Amino acid sequence: PHPAGAMSTGIVAAVSVSTSTRAVASSRASTARRTIRASSSPSSRLDRCSATRAVPSRVGSARTSGVGFASISAPRRSTLTRGDDAYSGTDRSGTTASALSAAGASSAFAVGIETFFSFLGSALAALVAGFLALSAWRRNLGLLRPRLTLSQSPRIARLVDSCPALHRPLRPPLLLQTSLAQLIAYLLKRNLVPEARWTRETLTTEDGGEIALEWYECCDEDDVWNGLEGDGSVTASLPSAAPVMCVLHTLTGTAADFVVLAREAARRGFRPVVCLRRGHLDAPLRTPKFNLLGNCDDLDVHLEAIRMKFPGAKLFGYGESAGTGLAVRYSGEKGTRNPFAAVSCVCPGYDTTEGGAFSRFEPLLDRHLLASVKEMFLSANEELIRGFECAYEAPGYDELIAARDMAELQRRLYGVEGYSSLAEYHDRTNPMGTVREIAVPMLVINSDDDPICAPSNVDDNLWAFEGDVDRALVRTPIGTHCCFYEGRTLRPRSSWAHEASLEFFESVLNDG
Repeated sequence: PHPAGAMSTGIVAAVSVSTSTRAVASSRASTARRTIRASSSPSSRLDRCSATRAVPSRVGSARTSGVGFASISAPRRSTLTRGDDAYSGTDRSGTTASALSAAGASSAFAVGIETFFSFLGSALAALVAGFLALSAWRRNLGLLRPRLTLSQSPRIARLVDSCPALHRPLRPPLLLQTSLAQLIAYLLKRNLVPEARWTRETLTTEDGGEIALEWYECCDEDDVWNGLEGDGSVTASLPSAAPVMCVLHTLTGTAADFVVLAREAARRGFRPVVCLRRGHLDAPLRTPKFNLLGNCDDLDVHLEAIRMKFPGAKLFGYGESAGTGLAVRYSGEKGTRNPFAAVSCVCPGYDTTEGGAFSRFEPLLDRHLLASVKEMFLSANEELIRGFECAYEAPGYDELIAARDMAELQRRLYGVEGYSSLAEYHDRTNPMGTVREIAVPMLVINSDDDPICAPSNVDDNLWAFEGDVDRALVRTPIGTHCCFYEGRTLRPRSSWAHEASLEFFESVLNDG
């Protein structure tokens, strides 16, 4: 090539390189301190020196221009943004590798989590399927059949033979075949049962206390509820001589707890009524007196009012939990003068003295019952109870509210229950104190998985079913405390204990 042309080309290239270098340097100067660090690195200084030395050699020597000119080109100008690696002047190769490594780790972690939850879901599905299969197997093979213990009376054997429910397996819903599941359903039952209509008849005791009779009329699943038939009551059409089923409720019970029982009883021709004790009327106490297990004198007031209203009707006593204590104690005290034609006791606690039923509650449920009893009887009537503390030498309000469990509370309640000492309280209220004098047929139902009225209570009192008395003990493998729910899937539609009790009452009626 021509020397002058080569020199001209070299000059243009050098000028271009110098111009581009100034442009890049100007751009880097605008990036503040981050660019200073990048431009001052050893590799950057070496590149600039090499470029500076190469340009004069190409200009001054024609022999080297042929090779050097072809290999040198002006830097490409590009638009940089603050987020670009070149903009910041920082070498991102290590950061990029770390980011890729972190992304890979995150992806592996996500896959691991997905695999874990997939396995967990499969395990839970298999567990539920196995539980349902086991539940169906238990139902179909009759493993939930009740066990009967009868006294030596020929009559009780005849009565029990007429009760189909006592001879068939229980049929609990597939999802309610454990004690915990049935107990949860029991606590939620007011949300699972129909709404009912009751008529209250308030009664006054000799000392000014207030009790009541809650007469069942109908529920929202009946046609009469909306006036489609009759006058809004399924019991209004019953004859005056229809048998009356007197319900003795639980420790903190109300009529709303017995809607399913009342509806089934009315369907079978019984007139259901709940005998509400003091403190169970959704109103403050009238006198500073209440009874956890009920009071025989107050029950006399209940039954006298019923007999005045329906003088030709037979009376049947149905007790649940604490209500069984009153049913047994009252029936024993009355002996052959018992106004009840028969009694059914579902989940009784038997002996209520020291070391008995109140000392054997499951701890968690003991705390639940304790809180409920304190709220219902003590907190709601604090002023009244404090005002009469001086009237008896017994634990006062502060000592009662400080009780740590149900056994301790029961031990301190003798004063507000109307007794002068704990010994007198036990002597006048313990159901087992009068059980030998009961002269009417009695059906007793207990469950092996009851966390309140423990199976040991039954074992300790089997003597009550010996001899020539009309008594039958029925023990079931499932039912927990006062539940015995039956149905197909989840929602309980009926109670096996209700069916068994009503069949027992019908058997007594038919036996004459």
